[in-house]
This record gives sequence, C-alpha cells and structure tokens, in this order.
Amino acid sequence: MTRTIFNNPNLPRSKSPHSNAVRIGNLIFVSGFPGYDDNVQIPKGDFAAQMRLALKHVKATLEYAGSSIDKIGKVNIYLDRRADFDQMNEIYQEFFGTDPSGWPARTTVEARLPRPDFLLEIDCVAEV
Repeated sequence: MTRTIFNNPNLPRSKSPHSNAVRIGNLIFVSGFPGYDDNVQIPKGDFAAQMRLALKHVKATLEYAGSSIDKIGKVNIYLDRRADFDQMNEIYQEFFGTDPSGWPARTTVEARLPRPDFLLEIDCVAEV
C-alpha cells in the first residue's frame, strides 16, 4: 500500500522527528498533539486552552489530509493529571457533540508526558 505523509504548514511544529499524519490505504494516523499555540508555546497550567488547541490541531490535520473529525474511528488522550478528566470530557464534547451515536472509540490514560508543561496529548486514527 502507498504511504502518504502530511505536514500541515499552517500548524505549529516542534523539533521532534515526526509527521503530523500518515495515510496508509483508507486510514489516516494522526500523531499526538500537545496544546501548542501558534508560536509553539504551551499555555502553562491552562488545561482548557491546551485541550482546545490540541483538538483544533487534530481537526486541522485531518482536514489537510482529506478527512474530518466525523471520520475518526479512535481517539487516544493522555492526561498528565487525573484531576483534569471531567474538564477534558466537557471540552471533548465541544468538538464531538453530545450525541453518543457520533462519538468515536476512545482511550484515556494518565501518563507521564515528555515535557513538564504538557498537560495532555491527543492522537487518533480516522478514515478518508
């Protein structure tokens, strides 16, 4: 199968060696996004801002690759603090709606993240 790399030039990029997304067949694998702002800075201590930015970047990546959040099959969310779980669910519904019939599968875990200011990271798999 052909493998296609997507790097949206309009998104902030860290120096980490990875692509925004890779398409193989009819699936798009989106790399984990922390809550970077447009200057590749993290809103320190602001979970809501980081969550919204990460979801905004996931959405923009999918659209750049020819898909959309409506076509996501699976989302993985990595939280630095378990205490952010309820707020994460509220913001998640801003993007995915409140109707359970439209929600993708999801795994949420508490995890040590690679940078001290990261409060979360989100990745997903979607269809084209």
